[in-house]
Order: sequence, then C-alpha cells, then structure tokens
Amino acid sequence: QAAACKFEPPSPACRPALALVAEMPHGDFSDFAALTLVGCGVQQMLYPFVHLGQVEALRAYVPAAPSVAPGPQCEAACSFFGGLLVIIGCMLFTVRWNTINGKLSGLACIGCAANTVYAVYYKYDKEVIVPRPFYVYAVVLALVGLKIMFFANPMPSSDKADKKKKN
Repeated sequence: QAAACKFEPPSPACRPALALVAEMPHGDFSDFAALTLVGCGVQQMLYPFVHLGQVEALRAYVPAAPSVAPGPQCEAACSFFGGLLVIIGCMLFTVRWNTINGKLSGLACIGCAANTVYAVYYKYDKEVIVPRPFYVYAVVLALVGLKIMFFANPMPSSDKADKKKKN
C-alpha cells in the first residue's frame, strides 16, 4: 500500500515571500535580454578567444594578422567585459522594473548602447559598418533600456498593499 501524500500549505511566515515570487512578472523582453546577456557573458568569461576570432557572420572584436594570435591582454579584456554582461543580465532578471526605478537603469543601458555604437563605428571602424558582436549587444541594451524606461510594470495598487499587510 502506497503512502498517502498530503499537501500542506506553506506556513504563515513563508506567505509574504511566496506572494512576492508569484507577483514577479517574468517572460517579458527584459527577461529575454537578461538570458542573452548572461549567456553571452558566461561564454566570454569562459571562452574569450571565440570573440577574438571571426565567427560566422560577425567579425572579430579585435582584428589581428592571420599569423598573430590575440594576446593575453585582449583575452583579459574580453573576459572582464563578459563579467559586466553577466551583472547587467542578473540586474535585468532580478529587479521588478516599475515606473520609478526603471528610468535611470534604462537610461544607463541606452547610454551604454550609444557609447558602444559611437566607439565602434566612428573610432574603431572609421565610419564603415563592419558586423561585429558589439552591435548585437548595443541593440539588446538599447531595446531593454527603452522597455524598462517606458514600458515598465505598473506600481502595485494600494489595495494590493493593504491585502499583503492583512496576511
């Protein structure tokens, strides 16, 4: 005879934490951007040489002569950049963006994207469009910046806050 499984509701001490998890909106563009940035960041930290060579449709971050391998400085810089992408990805996934706290982070993402495009297009590639991974990251950062600035989650109403206090 099989043992009977009995479901017990969580204790009252756990209910506020469970309510927060249940109300966290996931599945929007900021989560997809977070997944992209975390995945690419981990890849850059573990295998920086992938971006230091030409990959399918994208050119290398730093072009080198065919007989010269990128130095350890380039690998270190690429790994560091990957770490920053992981931080931004975690920030995008764990913070509940609303109409108040999304403005500055969104502006920073857009500023980072603009700086990336400016530095690569004008300074690095001398005003010639060369497909590089920098542009992919710039597009993701610009779009997620617009999303968390202007299409943020609504603030919880006072009715929901009152219900949470009662529980």
